Parts: sequence; structure tokens; C-alpha cells
Amino acid sequence: MKKIIITAVLAVAMAAGAFAAPKKVNAAILANFETEFKMASNVTWIVTHDYTKAAFTAGNTNMEVYYSSAGEIIGKSRSITLDELPVNAKRIFAKKFAGYEAKEAIRFDGFDEAAYYISGENEKESVIIKVTDSNDVSIFKKTKK
Repeated sequence: MKKIIITAVLAVAMAAGAFAAPKKVNAAILANFETEFKMASNVTWIVTHDYTKAAFTAGNTNMEVYYSSAGEIIGKSRSITLDELPVNAKRIFAKKFAGYEAKEAIRFDGFDEAAYYISGENEKESVIIKVTDSNDVSIFKKTKK
């Protein structure tokens, strides 16, 4: 399920160039990554025409960071526990999705947006909702079981 939510959240960043043949990570991106994420381990890279993504572990946290071709961060995400969700996000999920069990969450910080993605399920379907820092709510993905 964790792979599903991470994949779904970051699918927004995936464009036609996402399926391009892998390329080398440019030096500026590597330097910026090594400076900002010194404690990163298990790093995997995906390089496309539009962006470069590093997926890694920092401590016990799974993270992903996206870079522009110029080496600037355009977004990053990290898995969080349900207890780390803001109270308003928890309340919104409980109210709008009564009968669903919250399973996992991630925090996404992008160029012009910050949001929490919460996955949940009941006996009939799974849902991923997006709750922005301004408490706007949308269904990111819904699937039948």
C-alpha cells in the first residue's frame, strides 16, 4: 500500500518524459543532494528530460526529492505516521470518510504547494485524499477492491 500512495502522489510530476531512457545525474544535482541530504542511504535515481528524482531513506523515513534540470528542488515528500498528521487533516478525514480506516500518510512540499496525502480503505474501496495546508480537500485517487 505504501508504494501505491507514494506512486500516486508523485504521479502528478510524471510527464511524457518520465519514460525516457535513464541518463546520468548531473553534477549540480548531485552536489545539492549531497549537501542537503547527508544522511541519505539507499538512494535510487530516475532522470528524465523534465526532472530528476532521488528516492532514499533518511533515518527510518522514506523520502523522495525532485530536481529541475538546473539542480533546484521542485518538490519533496516524506512518509509520516498518522499521529504526525495535523489535527485538522485527521478531522477532515474522519468526517468526510467515516467508515474508512486511515492506513498511511505522506507530506508533500512542492514549488507552490504543501499538502498531506492520506490513504484509507473500507471493505469496498481504497481512497487517497489530498489535504492542503489551507484545509482544501480533494480525492486524489479512488479504487474499488
